[in-house]
Amino acid sequence: MEDEEFLEPPPPSADKVARRAIVLSVVSCRGIVEGHPKHSKEGRDLVKRSDLWLRAIGLEDELSDWERQILVSPFGDLADRDRIDASWLSEAVTILAWSLGKFELPGFDEQCDPAAAANSLGFLEPTDSTALRQPRLRPPEELDEYNEFIYNLHWRVRDFSLNRRSYDFESLARKAWGEPVLRHGLKIQEKDLCVGGVPISRAKESEWRALVSITRERHRASNWLIGYASEDFYEVTTDT
Repeated sequence: MEDEEFLEPPPPSADKVARRAIVLSVVSCRGIVEGHPKHSKEGRDLVKRSDLWLRAIGLEDELSDWERQILVSPFGDLADRDRIDASWLSEAVTILAWSLGKFELPGFDEQCDPAAAANSLGFLEPTDSTALRQPRLRPPEELDEYNEFIYNLHWRVRDFSLNRRSYDFESLARKAWGEPVLRHGLKIQEKDLCVGGVPISRAKESEWRALVSITRERHRASNWLIGYASEDFYEVTTDT
């Protein structure tokens, strides 16, 4: 019999996905608004409202130690690393909201609209108006298909970040997931990933670096959805 320690955890239930999505939306909100000091009063108000709301809908116990630390920190006191990491969680919120049928995926290279993703889950609304009410997940085959897509996409952007070389990504994609190759907003130019209208090997550094972060967070959320590696969201790896 296979040792338990090598067994993959079961995929999370729809209810668990909804709870995690909402928690991530609140943590992400904290990181984002803290990054806009010009709107500090509005930011403080939103942080307070979202924290109270999370408690009111009964999700306070869903917080990890790191998330709890983020939310209890005085406004304006987050370390830069924590603020940035919290902000990027909006990409994970997007994937979880999509998995619940609440949100359409943005293009593979487009940063999400954090407010729109959170609002699709019922951000700051009464419990019955949130994703917690009778949540349902997309079919497993859809979640698996996206996972195959994001895995190979992440491999490509990670490989480029390390080696700065061109590559026949079109052929890899065709072998990995078949037709159509151009899915989830994917663009190909000169057989390689197209970023900012050019192959990634000629893209602006700011654009491909942003894509690295987008893809990493979406990959982690997708891996968690299919039960890869760990039930703990922050222990899920994004190996490629």
